[in-house]
Amino acid sequence: MINSIKLKNFRCYDELNLDKFSNLVIFSGKNATGKTSILEAIHISSFVKSHRTNDLKKVIKFDKDFTEIEIKSNKKLRIVISNDSKSLFVNNSQINKIANFIGLINVIMISPEDMYLIKGSKDDKRRFLDMNLSLLDKEYLYELSKYKKILAERNLLLKNEKIDNIMLNVLTEDLVKSLSIIYQKRINFINKINEYLVDICKNLKIGNLNLIYKPSYNQNDILKSFLNKTNQDMFLKSTSIGSHRDTFIIELDNKDVASYISEGQARITYIAIKLALKMIIEEKNETILLLDDIFSSLDSTKIESLTNYVSKSNQVFITTTSILDIPDNIIKNAVVIRL
Repeated sequence: MINSIKLKNFRCYDELNLDKFSNLVIFSGKNATGKTSILEAIHISSFVKSHRTNDLKKVIKFDKDFTEIEIKSNKKLRIVISNDSKSLFVNNSQINKIANFIGLINVIMISPEDMYLIKGSKDDKRRFLDMNLSLLDKEYLYELSKYKKILAERNLLLKNEKIDNIMLNVLTEDLVKSLSIIYQKRINFINKINEYLVDICKNLKIGNLNLIYKPSYNQNDILKSFLNKTNQDMFLKSTSIGSHRDTFIIELDNKDVASYISEGQARITYIAIKLALKMIIEEKNETILLLDDIFSSLDSTKIESLTNYVSKSNQVFITTTSILDIPDNIIKNAVVIRL
């Protein structure tokens, strides 16, 4: 549970100090008052990544040289981001490996930016898998890092005019070893999401949702797939298949949601997937739920169903432009902070 938040030079804030939180905290205020920025800071403290931008430097307040985030829970977490570096601290001791910092607090963010799960690119969907699996599984984080290094070496080799075939084979075999682990962990993760979606979809009354993984190779013989692509890779001077090319699709009642559902259906779809993710994380760890202005986009039936999930969470932070959008049974148990 988060007990306090301090921000310096973060987005619109010169300084912000908040404490005396309960299990349920609501930030209320007009647009552009910094509500989402507070949730973003919490998200960064979990993943060392923003849900709004791939460039962490963008969270630094305009005309400032650095930003600082401090979150106190059972540990004090501090992140200092400048234009050329980021430094991580736990209880005032510097942490040199991001892997040792990620997941010290477990966060699920549900926000309008999650529309990327429905309408986003293959890169967006891979980022969803990599970010959440890295939080859940340190072996996955290790293999992903190793895979990226081997991939970079292989691509560099492919750019040579004269290619060392022996080295290419060695790198390909190493890449396939890591890829086999990454693929299986992604499949297990998606299968687990699908298991939880069965009950979630019933409760939210949205039909049958299913995530389907789409590999860029024959998963039954990954090495052969790479060998068959060798000439193409040499011509293109890049690795054309692998986990960096994979994606997944989302089906609602056996139809690809990216092609046919309405915006309202898309919202409740990504909410359902994020709730499934929350259930997976809570198999091992307590989770902090961040809800960024989502109640206003839902009808009363779905709000009532979502409220059940909110009430079972360890700690919840909610943003809203109107407190009237939040059900009374949530407000009565909440600390309300007006910005």
